[in-house]
Amino acid sequence: MFIAVFEEGSIRAASERLGMTAAGGSKRLLALEDSVGRRLFNRTTRKLSPTSDGEKLYQHALSILESVEKAERGFFQKTEITGHLRITASATFAQGYLSSVVSSYLKRYPGVIVDLHPTDQLVDLAAHGTDLAIRHGVMADSSLIAQRIAASRRLICAAPQYWEKQGMPISPKELAMLDGLIVGKDSSWAMSRGGVKKTCKIRKRFSSSLGEVVRQMAIDGHGVALLMDWHVRDDLDSGALLEAFSDWAIEPPVGIYAVYPSRENIAPTVLSFVAHLKEWVAAHPV
Repeated sequence: MFIAVFEEGSIRAASERLGMTAAGGSKRLLALEDSVGRRLFNRTTRKLSPTSDGEKLYQHALSILESVEKAERGFFQKTEITGHLRITASATFAQGYLSSVVSSYLKRYPGVIVDLHPTDQLVDLAAHGTDLAIRHGVMADSSLIAQRIAASRRLICAAPQYWEKQGMPISPKELAMLDGLIVGKDSSWAMSRGGVKKTCKIRKRFSSSLGEVVRQMAIDGHGVALLMDWHVRDDLDSGALLEAFSDWAIEPPVGIYAVYPSRENIAPTVLSFVAHLKEWVAAHPV
């Protein structure tokens, strides 16, 4: 928690990064300060800034983390990882991004058998014997253990022919007059720029729980969609989709998370896959 607060500059952002509530994050930080007997951050109404003790502890914590990660890499390189790994992820993410990660992982660890279960339902990991869930979006409060792998970005987009017909909006309030292509039930889109936040009620033309279906409807020119950057990057590059409001940030921030049923006795297959996923994301940003 301490490292996340130091790097994010706020308890709220750090808590979102780690998949916990802001209250829980604040409690953990206060407990750490009580434990070390030092104030680690100067607090104002707008932000946190590290004290000199906080700066020293951050450098020390980074050194420890680097040593642990180096030891883990050495362990995975020297140890033959074998076993059965059961993973769940959303259908869109499994097909559009995770399948390539799994393919690379299978080549690296030929002794591991992987079951990838794509589903848009939140699976009870323990009840279904699932070792690991890879989830993207905003983590809800949960008894599960979530580790953020990376930040991710959402964007508003539509086909060129749709923008040509309707005109690309300049103000967020104009979104209410367009045809909304909605993933799930998210009929209100929030965005911010320069500290100004706007929430727009979207007029639904089409909705689906599958992001891939919504993406195709957008490409076909049926309306405007809010989709993940990794999901439509090729479409943006080819010109099949065009982004609107590129200078606005979609709220709330989202990420890619590795979710475990328990902290206890995490299998080497799970640890090796999460380490491999981190390497993949570093080379292929989400």
